[in-house]
Amino acid sequence: MIWVKEIPRRREVSASSGTIGRVHGAAERFRKSVLPSFDRRVWFLLFAMLVFRFGQGLFYPFSTIYFANFVGIPLSLIGVGLASLAVASIASGLVSGPITDRFGRKPVMLAALSGSATTFFLFSQVSSFAGYVAVCVMAGLAGSSMFDAARNAMVADVTEPGKRARAYGLVRVGGNVGWAAGPAFAGFAAAFFGSSAATYQYMFMGTSAFTFVVAVSLAFFVRESLPRETGEPKTPALRGIGDALSHRAFLMLLGAGFLMYYIFTQDWQALPIYSKNFLEMPDFLIGLFLAGNGLLIILLQLPIARMIDENSKSGALLWGAILFALSSATLLLTDSFWGVFVAFVGFFTLAEMVLEVAGAAYASEMAPVKLRGTYLALFGVCFGAAHGFSPIVAGSLLQAGMPNVIWAVQIGAASLAITLLVLMRMRHKP
Repeated sequence: MIWVKEIPRRREVSASSGTIGRVHGAAERFRKSVLPSFDRRVWFLLFAMLVFRFGQGLFYPFSTIYFANFVGIPLSLIGVGLASLAVASIASGLVSGPITDRFGRKPVMLAALSGSATTFFLFSQVSSFAGYVAVCVMAGLAGSSMFDAARNAMVADVTEPGKRARAYGLVRVGGNVGWAAGPAFAGFAAAFFGSSAATYQYMFMGTSAFTFVVAVSLAFFVRESLPRETGEPKTPALRGIGDALSHRAFLMLLGAGFLMYYIFTQDWQALPIYSKNFLEMPDFLIGLFLAGNGLLIILLQLPIARMIDENSKSGALLWGAILFALSSATLLLTDSFWGVFVAFVGFFTLAEMVLEVAGAAYASEMAPVKLRGTYLALFGVCFGAAHGFSPIVAGSLLQAGMPNVIWAVQIGAASLAITLLVLMRMRHKP
């Protein structure tokens, strides 16, 4: 009788264990599909982006306050400095791609990180407009644009095409976590230690120190990834840029990329002030939709990157342009918080996640191996060019009291991007 009673118990335990095992197995398969095994250099770049963007988060959100209120530089001249930084970044992007193809990814990243560490420290010592502009130019030439070109090339070098979007997505999540944590820490430091010149200077020096730590770690722990056995002679820098720009499908990608980055960079600049001054939205609601963007990226970037890896990257970009158009149309048709929330946290954030991952992955697949850095750098220039242009348009239209024109122009830009992407897909479908 005892043995008969124990049989159901054993079957119950066995069934329970089997259920747990199946759930665990399904969860593990899902994890591997979203986050497959990567070369350890991808994981290092995740760490590098987290620390680098954390440092930048200590500097950029508060730099205008410091230079205007404590150094005494007028806001209009601060704008001149930022414009000079943007122009220098575009020039750096054009040059750094061919350099990475010729001399390697690691030396370019080391130069960018060392240059950034130096300029962040120099920013803390600036005492005049002339010095501010000079350091802005230096920061543009040896900064994020140069680093991103080499970083994206290294990710492409060490990741097979079927995992590449997820690798870019993983590194981007690290950057977003750092960028979210940096300003929060800086705000806490300013509140705790007081809003003084010394507080801001120490934060800028901290940015320099964080960047230097990443540079040292890169120097000692990361191997070069530049493919050596391509079977093709090295291409001179100018010829490499010319070859890339003569690639018609890639040229269409650059055009679509610029148009989508126009919307991307403009909304980040215009939407907070539009919500505050035109919709009379309180600060905590503005912070809510901005925070919602970052949270959604952390939660969904990798699953979306998996979908991009498993499907057409050009098709994903087409959907990204459609989502940007839907975001702008929503802003044009509504003036409520929930309308802005749906437009920005919903359509805009999904489009941003697609563009940032599918764009680089698609450019790397279009590129010949010997010109991979050049192609990725040129695609990166789309962001710099749009970032230097779109805020000027938005600022002028907001100043004139015509915010709806901003969203209407964005719809036109997205529509043109859709047209270019459709034409591009007829020529090239990786």
